[in-house]
Amino acid sequence: MRSMSAAFLAELFRENSGEVAVMLLTIVHPDLTQTILLSSDNRDMLDFETQARGTLSRGKAYGFFPMAPALPEDAEDAAPVVQIALDNVGQEMTDLLQSTTSPAIVTIEVVAASSPDVVEMTLPEMQLTSVDVDAHQVTLSLTVDPLMQEPFPADNFTPASFPSLWGTT
Repeated sequence: MRSMSAAFLAELFRENSGEVAVMLLTIVHPDLTQTILLSSDNRDMLDFETQARGTLSRGKAYGFFPMAPALPEDAEDAAPVVQIALDNVGQEMTDLLQSTTSPAIVTIEVVAASSPDVVEMTLPEMQLTSVDVDAHQVTLSLTVDPLMQEPFPADNFTPASFPSLWGTT
């Protein structure tokens, strides 16, 4: 579902609104021992001992990481890649994100901070194509259509590959 409710949109566009749109990321992969759950909001206390904050949504605890999404370029020859920059990511999380040999699946959901159990928008099953790490942040590159990265044409139409195309009748 890509359309948000009219009440949520009206609240976001209202002047001096107290509503906050929260982005939730769910990262899954068969090689990972656990699902990675990340949130752009730190409203809820998830663990008092470690002072971990995040968002509780539908019974799941999403850990808080400051994040900045960047939408794909609007160019005809550019691949449709969404980039999400995560700040304050520790070495353990970085190693976990880079540990897979095939692309992980990332689901992006948008909820209201006041009602985190109601999903307003979902971008399902995006592939995590790369994880770029520098001293300050981790940048996740996500794509929807991996076919855009495949060579075209997929094969060469040569007599050795397709003899019936080159035969005489």
